[in-house]
Amino acid sequence: MATRDASRRLIAGSAIIGSIGTFGLHVLLPAMPAIATAMQVPAAAAQLLISLSIVAIATGNLVIAPLSDRYGRRRVVLASLAVFVAGSVAAMAAPSLEWLVAARIVQAFGGGAAMSVMRATLLDHFGPAKAAGALAATATAILLAPMIAPSLGGLAIEWLDWRAPFALSGLLGAGVLWFAARNLRETRPPEPAAGPSLRFWGNYRRLLGSREYLSYLVFGSCMVSMIYTFVTGAPYVAIETLGVTPARFGLLLFFPAVASFAGFILAARVTNRVGGWRMMKAGAAVGFAGAASLAALSLAGIWHPVALFVPGMLIGFANAIAAPSSTIGAISRDPAIAGAASGLLGFLQLVTAAAATQLVAAFTPHTPVPLAIVLLVLCLVALLALRPIGKIKGTR
Repeated sequence: MATRDASRRLIAGSAIIGSIGTFGLHVLLPAMPAIATAMQVPAAAAQLLISLSIVAIATGNLVIAPLSDRYGRRRVVLASLAVFVAGSVAAMAAPSLEWLVAARIVQAFGGGAAMSVMRATLLDHFGPAKAAGALAATATAILLAPMIAPSLGGLAIEWLDWRAPFALSGLLGAGVLWFAARNLRETRPPEPAAGPSLRFWGNYRRLLGSREYLSYLVFGSCMVSMIYTFVTGAPYVAIETLGVTPARFGLLLFFPAVASFAGFILAARVTNRVGGWRMMKAGAAVGFAGAASLAALSLAGIWHPVALFVPGMLIGFANAIAAPSSTIGAISRDPAIAGAASGLLGFLQLVTAAAATQLVAAFTPHTPVPLAIVLLVLCLVALLALRPIGKIKGTR
C-alpha cells in the first residue's frame, strides 16, 4: 500500500511539474497574432517566440537532463523551475520583440528541463516494464494545462493585452516551484561519475550508434512534431485566415486537448496489456487519418474551423496513444544513462518540431495548405520508422 501511494504521489508530482512548460506554450498561442500586431512584425517573426522557444526546450532536454544523472533529480528540477519563473517575469517587461524572444527562450528552457528530468524520475521509480503506463498517466494529468491554458490566454488578451499570458505563467510557475520544494523527493542520489564529462558526449555517441534507439527516436520525433506543429500553426489559420477570435480559438483548441486526454487515458490503461508496438502502430494509423483528411479538405478549398479542429483531434489522440511507448522504448535502451537518453530524445524531437513550425509560419497566414502538407509528411516518415521497430520486436 505504501509503495502504491508513493507511486501515485510521484505521478501527481510529475504531472504538476511537467505541466508548467506545456502551460507556458499553450497560454501564449492565442496571443501570437496580437503580438505580431503590437510589435509591428510579420507572423514569421512573431513565430520565433514559438520555434526558438521549442529549440530552448530541446536544449534544456539535451543539457540539463544528463546533469540529473550526476547531481540528482530534485535539485535540478528546482533550479529549472526557478529559471522558468525568471523568464516569465522578464517577458512581462519586454519593450521589443528581441527582448521578448530572449525572455521566452529562458522561460521555455526552464520548463523543458524540468519536464525532461521528471521523465527520468519516473523510470527510476517504476522501471522500464511499467514506466510507459506511468508516463501515460502523468501525461493525462499534464494535458489539463493545454485544455485550459488557451482559453485563459484568449480571455486574458481580450480583457488586458498580450503581456497577460506571461503573468499567468509566472504565477503558476511560482506555485509549482513552491510545491516541488515541499513535496519532491530524490529518486536518484548524486553520482559524480555520471553526467557532464568526457563520458557525457560519449553517451550520446553510444545512443546514436544504436539502431534500436534511432528507430524509436525518428518515430517519436515525427509524432510529437505533428501535435506541436498543429497547435502552433492553428492560431494563424484560425485567427488570421478563418476570422476566429482569440477567445473562441482558445475554446476550439480545447477539443484536440480533450482528444489527447482520452488517448493518454487509453494508453495508461491498456499499454501494459497490448504492448508498446501495437500502441505505436495504432497511433501512426490514426495520425495518418488526421493529417490526410486535413490535407484533402484544405486542397479542396473547405476552409472552416470544423475542417481544421476535427483532424486536429485525431492528431492529438494519435500522439497520445503512441508517444508514451516510443518514449519509454527509447530511454530504456540503456537504463544506466536514462537521463542522457531522455535528454537526447527530447532535444531531437523538439528541434524537428521547431523546424516544422517555422516552415509552416512562413506560409500559413494565407492558407491552411502548408500546415496540412507538413503534418502529412511528418506522419509518413513516422510510418516508415515503424518497420525497423517491428523487426526489433520480432513483429511483422
